[in-house]
Parts: sequence; structure tokens; C-alpha cells
Amino acid sequence: MQVADTVKKEPDGSLNRVVIGRIASTAFIVASALFLVSDLLFPGAYSKASTLVVGGLTLVAGFASWWIPWEHLPRSTVLWMVPFALFAVDLGYVYAVRNGFNYSVTFVIIFVLVGLTQPRWTSLQLAPLLVVAYVLPLLITSDHMSTSGLGSAIYVVPVCLMLGEATAWGMSRLAEASSEIAEGEESIRQLFDEAPIGISKMGVDGRILEVNRAFGEIVGSAPEDLVGLDILDLTHPDDVAETTSLIASLLAGEIDRFQFEKRYVHADGHLVWVSVNGTVVRDSNDRPLFLIGQIEDIAERRTLRDELALHAVTDPLTGLPNRSLFMEHLGSALPRAEAAGRHVALMFLDLDRFKLVNDGIGHDAGDRLLRRVGQRLGGALRSGDVLARFGGDEFTVLCEVAGEDEVMDVVQRLRQALSTPVAEPDFEQFVSLSIGVALSTSESMAPAVLLRCADVAMYQAKGLGPGRYVIYEDRDDGDAGRNLRTSNELHRAILGSQLVLHYQPFVNVDDLQVVGTEALVRWQHPERGLLPPEEFVELAEECGLMVQLGAWVLHEACRQGAQWIVGRAAAGVGGRIPAMSVNISPQQLSEPGFADVVAGVLDDTGFPAERLWLEITEGALLRDPAAAIAILQALRALDVHLSIDDFGTGYSSLSYLKRLPVEALKIDSSFVEQLEHGADDRAIVEAIVALGRTLGLGIVAEGIERPDQAIELAGLGCNIAQGFLYARPADPAAIGAYLPQSIADWESGSRFAPLADLR
Repeated sequence: MQVADTVKKEPDGSLNRVVIGRIASTAFIVASALFLVSDLLFPGAYSKASTLVVGGLTLVAGFASWWIPWEHLPRSTVLWMVPFALFAVDLGYVYAVRNGFNYSVTFVIIFVLVGLTQPRWTSLQLAPLLVVAYVLPLLITSDHMSTSGLGSAIYVVPVCLMLGEATAWGMSRLAEASSEIAEGEESIRQLFDEAPIGISKMGVDGRILEVNRAFGEIVGSAPEDLVGLDILDLTHPDDVAETTSLIASLLAGEIDRFQFEKRYVHADGHLVWVSVNGTVVRDSNDRPLFLIGQIEDIAERRTLRDELALHAVTDPLTGLPNRSLFMEHLGSALPRAEAAGRHVALMFLDLDRFKLVNDGIGHDAGDRLLRRVGQRLGGALRSGDVLARFGGDEFTVLCEVAGEDEVMDVVQRLRQALSTPVAEPDFEQFVSLSIGVALSTSESMAPAVLLRCADVAMYQAKGLGPGRYVIYEDRDDGDAGRNLRTSNELHRAILGSQLVLHYQPFVNVDDLQVVGTEALVRWQHPERGLLPPEEFVELAEECGLMVQLGAWVLHEACRQGAQWIVGRAAAGVGGRIPAMSVNISPQQLSEPGFADVVAGVLDDTGFPAERLWLEITEGALLRDPAAAIAILQALRALDVHLSIDDFGTGYSSLSYLKRLPVEALKIDSSFVEQLEHGADDRAIVEAIVALGRTLGLGIVAEGIERPDQAIELAGLGCNIAQGFLYARPADPAAIGAYLPQSIADWESGSRFAPLADLR
């Protein structure tokens, strides 16, 4: 029973059973043939009748075994047949034909069959039975064949056992391989059937050969119902052409795969959006065998994508088009109106005093008010007009009109829409609009230009009071328009080398020697000529260009100063090198790493740090005194000198002033202007000079235009001066290869010959 139990545990395999049956059948046929041939090998040993009978019966058994349903027989059946087979062979040898060759071969065949039908080690377990079955008939009989047959047992028995075990081992490996193949096929089948995406196998004619469960669920049909259908039968008519083209390109080898989005028609009639990936499987000769398609339901993804696309061009509060979508409408409306001989009217609408609503009753109420206003304005417009929320409490309207009369009609519609108060459960609010209108012309067909014109007109309307409107008529944009143009031009000026530096000297009033010069920026405007700093510096600060502008001035001043040093050496001029003074804006001073910027400029230009003075206003120091002190100390560590510009106009704290690593105070020109006549100004200047002496600081006076001012300052103890009295700011080309030692040698200094009286 142990063998039987082992057999029961062996895996079943119908293919192996059939093979076994065919081998057994073949073995019977071969044995019968050998039996019949043995008569030729051993002539006269047996009667021909017995030879024919036994050989014929064996041949019949071989052909009969071909039809036995081996796949349905358990392996144990073959095992229990082994003793009977051995017994039958023994009887045949003893009582029928004594053919030693057939006798041995039959034992070998039986044990080969044991190996084919039983697990490993079964042949060894049958070894005792084999020895008895083989030797016993040979002992019973006593003729010469039996005597010689006993000797053959020495090699026949081991051969039977070895062939049986070898065959069993081969069959076990075959069973394992078959099992692995079956498991692999089952895994592939499960992956195919349980895959979360739809998978289809199609013939080259486009007909479905096989689909998985997910594919059927996507199109609403059972997988077996889809087999045989043409894939185009499931495709939406509008997508048939693209699908056909892609499949043809894939089969022709023009593409390796394709991916696109298409629509299938669900079994209940609704459309299903899917993402399709298609590939083709080819044979060894590169001929297409079939196509593999993968589909994924993307209905939710498309819905989300459409919602995101809508949100990207829609104001979430009012549901109106946002700025981006409005500008698209404007861009397409302008050429269309021009072709039709009409105008585009762009209206900029701003709610008057809307801030009071937010501050007075809350932002939630303000949001509800904006929604109601958007609804009213939209209801007042014509079918082809476009209303958008531009941002905050600003709306824009786009309409095509024949002229100003039609514009006025739309404006009155908008104003009438808000003539009654907007009523909410917790508030009631009268709303008025400031409206700016711009009409497209041949000179203002760019969307940005038309928008700017409408914006300017709206601000002009607000300047007139609540509830007013203005139609943009001329090219005078007012301050806002000019500033906008100037800021754009300033961007280009910095990048386009339109900025230049002029230099104004510092003079020692005792000997009229030039001790240094200040770099002053100018803008060489291509249309407006040379512009002084007051025309653009403040605007540069407002539009965030001051850091970039200041960095350019610092670098250019140091570059020019280094060039003058080289020219001075080439001319053999000795003495102390004049200083270079550069104004630093508050934005530059608050910029992280400003000290590193200065160090980089000095390294790049080669200008000596000890001859560079940086002028800083009091306002920049008062923004964050602690941070300013840290930055100034970092600058002093570079050996750069520091001075406070326009001193006396701010509100400097003496407690901070004594902690600042500055070395000079520059008296503002407003105190110098009336120095000889104003007692207050004189007292302030005296106080600044005294403060400087007390703190060990140098004193510089600027804005000196008259000799009496210079005499007064010299009498008060201020010995460094700057102003038109000595020299006006000059272009480097006019100054020369290097700074002159005396102010008398300055180009503009010859206009003030009586300066000797000041010594």
C-alpha cells in the first residue's frame, strides 16, 4: 500500500498517459516482431506453430493496447499488472516457447513500462520480484537455454532496474516541466482575465479573438459575446477613420505601437471614453500574427481634465471668464472686427468704494456682492458681448460696435443694471461703476495696447468721481500711462546701454585741489535726450529696478576709476589717487549679500577698495538699524569708505550714529542754499560740523553755487565742497584720460576764474 499511496500523490497528466499507452503498444508490437525473428536466429528450436501462435498473440495484444484509454487509467493499475505480466512471461517460457532472447527483452520492456507509469524508486522496490520472476523459470527448466539464461541474469536484472529508474526519472522531469508550463499558462490566463485594464486580442482582419473581463465591463458585454465582432463595431462612428488608419499603419510596420483616445459605444448606448494602446505580434518572418490592444476607461480623468481646463479660464467666484480667457477673446475679436469694418470696444469697470464693503460687512459679503454684480452685468449685455472678471473688484467687457453711439448704449445698459441696490439677507448696497472705454483703431489693434488705454480711461473716470465714465480719446495717458511707458523703457535702457555716468568733483576749499569725484547716473533717452536722475530713479525704485540699476552704476564707476588710474600713471602724475564716490540706494543696502556684490565689482574692475566711497541716505539706515550696522561693518571690512548722504534731512538717532562705521557726513544742499542769509540754516550747518568733529567724522558740503557760500562753509570748518561753483557733472570724454589735480584744470572750471579769492 505504500507504493499505492505514493502513486496517488503523483500529479495527474493526461498527455503523459497517452504517451505511455503508445509506448506500451509499440513495445508489444516490437516484442512480437522479435519473437517471430527469433525463429530465424534459433532455427528448429521450437515448432513453427507455437512460434506463430505466441508471436501472433503478442502482435494482437500490441495493436489492441493502442486503443486502451490510458488517460483514464490510474497509475496503480499498471503497477498491479506488473506481477501478472511477469507471471505470464514465466508461464510462456516454461510451457510455451523457450526463447531466451525474447524472455530477456520482455523483462526489459516490462520495467521500462514500470518507469513510464510509476514514480521513481518503484523499480528498485520491485527488484526482489524481478529476481524471483527471472531466475525461477530458468531453474525449473533444465535444457541448455535455461542454463545459459541463468548467466544472463547477472546483467539482465541490473539493466531492467537501471532502465526502469532512468525512465522514471525522465518521466518525473517531464511531469515537472509540464506542471510548470501548465502553471505558467494558468498564471498568464489569470493575469489576462483579472487585469484591471481591458485587454483584447484581435486578428489582422480586426475581428476580436479574445478579450478579458475588464474589457467586457468597459463596453458592457460578456467577453464571450464579443468574440468574433469587428473592433469597429464597438467604435463610435467619428473615431472609425482614425482607428482604421492607426491599425493599418501598425500592420504595415510604419509604427511600432500607437496610443490615442477614442470612444466606444457601450451596450446600453452611452459613449465610453478610453485610452487605447495597440501593438502587433509578428512571426519569425516579420509577418503580423495578431494585435494586442489595451484600453483604460478615462471618463473620470477626462471629466477632471475638463473641469481643470474650465477653472483655468474661469473665475471661481463669479463663474465668469477670467483674464486669460478674456484676452483670448480680445485677440480673436480685433482682426474679426477690422475685417468687418467695425470697432472693438473694451470697457474697464471698477466698483466704486468696494473696499468699504469688505471692511464694513466682511469679505464674505463682498464676495456675494461681486457674484450679484456679475449676474446683473451679464444680464444687461447683448448676446455677442463678453463679460469677464479681471481681478478684485474689476470687470471687463468686450463688444463689437459700429461707433461711439453703440458704445454709449452698452454703457447705459451697464449703469442701468446697477441703478437699484443689491439686496442680500444681511445687507443692502448701492453700487456704482467707474468705466473706462477704449475703441480699437488702426493704431491700437494690439490687445495689450487697447487694454492699457481702457485702464487709463478708467482711472481718469475715477478721478472725476463715482459713477462716471470716460472714453479714451488721445495719446495723453496721464501720469499712470507715462510711468508705465517709462518703466518699460527703463528696462530696455538698462539692457541696451542707454545709461551713462557723469562725474562731479569734490574740492578741497583750501587749495582747490580735486580730492575725488562722485558718479551721477544719466539716461541717454533715444527720443527725450539726456534725462537727469530725478526723471527715472524714483520710478526705478517703484518697479524693482533699483538693485539692477545701482549694480550697473557701481561697476561702471569703478571701471572708469580704474581706467583713470592707468591714465594717470601713464602721464607720470604722482600724488594721492582721487576717490570715487557712488550713491547706494536703500534697496541695494537691504539686498542679501550686498557686501559680496561690492567685493566682486572691486575684483572685476581692479579699482582699489580704499579709494571707493559709498554714500548712504539716512532713510536707508533707519529702516533696520541693526541690520544696517551689520552690512556697513561688512563693507568696512573690505576697506571701503562710508558716508551719510543728505545728512540733516532725516531723523538720525545719535545713539545709532555713534555705532555706525561711517567716516563722513554730507550736508544736504537745502541747508547750503540760504547759508549766508538764514540763521536757522547756519545753525544747523554749525551743529553738523560740530557733531562731525566730536565723532571724528569728515564733513562734505554739496550744492555750493556761489562764492559767499563757499566762504561761509570754510569759516565754519568745512573744507571739502562740491557744487556748480567748482564744476558741473561732466562726461568722462570731456574730463580726459585722468582726473585733473586742480579744479582749475577741470573743463568747466575756467568759467570761475576768480576762485583764487577763496584761498
